[in-house]
Amino acid sequence: MKRHYNFDKVISRDANSGSYSIKWQGFEDKFPGYDVRGALGMWIADMDFLCPSEVIAAVKKRAEHGIYGYISPDAVEAFKEAAAGWFERRYNYRVPTDWMLFISGVVPSINAAILEFTEPTDGVIIQNPVYYPFSDSIINCGRTIINNQLIENNGFYTMDLNGLEELAKDPKTKLIILCNPHNPVGRVWTEDELYQAGKICSDNGVLIFSDEIHADFIMKGHKFVTAGKLSSEISENLIISFAPSKTFNIAGLAASLIVIPDKAIREKLEKRMNINNYPAPNVFAPIAGEAAYLYGDNYVDELIDYIEKNFDYVIEYLKENLPAIEMKKPEGTYLGWVDFRKTGINHKEIYSIVLEKAKLAVDLGEWFGTGGEDFLRFNFACPRTTVETAMERLKVAFQNL
Repeated sequence: MKRHYNFDKVISRDANSGSYSIKWQGFEDKFPGYDVRGALGMWIADMDFLCPSEVIAAVKKRAEHGIYGYISPDAVEAFKEAAAGWFERRYNYRVPTDWMLFISGVVPSINAAILEFTEPTDGVIIQNPVYYPFSDSIINCGRTIINNQLIENNGFYTMDLNGLEELAKDPKTKLIILCNPHNPVGRVWTEDELYQAGKICSDNGVLIFSDEIHADFIMKGHKFVTAGKLSSEISENLIISFAPSKTFNIAGLAASLIVIPDKAIREKLEKRMNINNYPAPNVFAPIAGEAAYLYGDNYVDELIDYIEKNFDYVIEYLKENLPAIEMKKPEGTYLGWVDFRKTGINHKEIYSIVLEKAKLAVDLGEWFGTGGEDFLRFNFACPRTTVETAMERLKVAFQNL
């Protein structure tokens, strides 16, 4: 039976709520040099919506048992089985559970892949502007960032495939981290774009790591294609990271799955995870993930519709009230990549106005690398009233400049 979810409901996540949400409390150190006290939380990518009721019920049931000891592998296997059903229903991608490895998150899986499949003198390709933990992982692992800069035209981004081919030919380039849907620019790469990029990498011995954590947030008129469906050749050179964390707002439970079709690659990565003593799942993670993937279809369908309407509202509001500030409608994710270039204001001043005058805590464009400086990333996975408040604050902050 279909259930109507009330995404308009405002749920407090402040210090008085006991939620300890970094999105809403204790985030001030993330913005050094700026006074963001009392700012509206629209930065880190978690949602201000309740999880599906089935997830809440599953977690409550397990919590009520009262003993939180080490969890059986059977729970992880049930999570994998539920994920396999989700991948087939939602992405038309059939994945045997023995292709899957459990891990606590996408970033730990990236770190494991970098450490296992590259050496300290090797390069790792990313496509700036992109999710900044990619760069952090490469640097922290002692590898070299190789930037295959996205091509931007009036707010629309494409891959520089010619540039990618040149970079991939370098024998020191061993790994690429793809992001699909792309965070923060919102592209859902087409099958052709992905195939061309995947073939270039496979032909040149560059292992592909595809971060597909936002795969469930696809706007109308666009289609998600997992890298796992491109070709058998690409599949043999591929690591995919999926997670229910963004989709169902359970990031704090640390449940993620790595899909690796090639047995040799899978065994090497699993060994690396064991060497590094990556933690076993906490007692709630696979239980919440299983419930989400078994029962979350209606929730996601309604959620995407709600977020898309938030996008439409923002785009129309900016056109009518702040035409120098623009946002291209994202094809995927729940993140808005807002363009301030036409204001003519230096990006440091833009940051100050938005963070301190408008009191909006958002992700700074420069965090995402080259090409992001004059943008800000807004999280629009929140009730409409929060979006309206944010736009009103932005209008007041910029209207007299």
